Amino acid sequence: MNGEKYDVDKVAMLIRDSKNIAVVPSKIPGLDAFCAGAALYLMIRELEKSVSFLYKGKIPEGGEDILSANHITDDVDKRSLLVSIDYSGTDASKVNYSTEDDTLYLRISPVSKDFDKETRIRSKISGYDFDTLFVIGAQRMTDLGGIYENLDGVSKISKIVNIDITQKNERFGFANIVDSSTNSLSLLVMKKFQDWELSLNERSAKALLKGIVAKETPHIS
Repeated sequence: MNGEKYDVDKVAMLIRDSKNIAVVPSKIPGLDAFCAGAALYLMIRELEKSVSFLYKGKIPEGGEDILSANHITDDVDKRSLLVSIDYSGTDASKVNYSTEDDTLYLRISPVSKDFDKETRIRSKISGYDFDTLFVIGAQRMTDLGGIYENLDGVSKISKIVNIDITQKNERFGFANIVDSSTNSLSLLVMKKFQDWELSLNERSAKALLKGIVAKETPHIS
């Protein structure tokens, strides 16, 4: 019991301290996991935290009215190109850009003829860099399929909150909220949200209720 209480306290701490959170339901448990994740996402969002709901593919039948498409992130495999130019110590005062044939041209002027391009111009590819992942209904991280494979390395070493209801769960999280005596992931979130210092609102309550009464898809062993 002390271990369980410790994990519950860690979840509350993570929600308080995290700057960028992702909620990731497994597709294996179907609508129940989707609703549990949606409710958690909505409650964290009420705290005005940066939080994303990651779900690739078709929304489970019955979940279409739980979250609108603009709340769902399904493109975690896409990246952004960030280019930085250090023009400190120069006389540069103008920045102009233009595009032609899908090519971006950036002009900064004036700079000296010995402007060091090698050290002053940098680029990197960036994606989603979450510091906390809430994983709902997965026995192991590989259950998340392409979503986990496409997360940035930074996100893969994030602190993971593992929420599940099966004895076969591999306890892969920094905090493991695993209760095989509860027959619904949505019911498990319902039991714990106050301990995590979250508040239920109409939309999150609707999501949990739908998940609790939904016919669950059995876990694949």
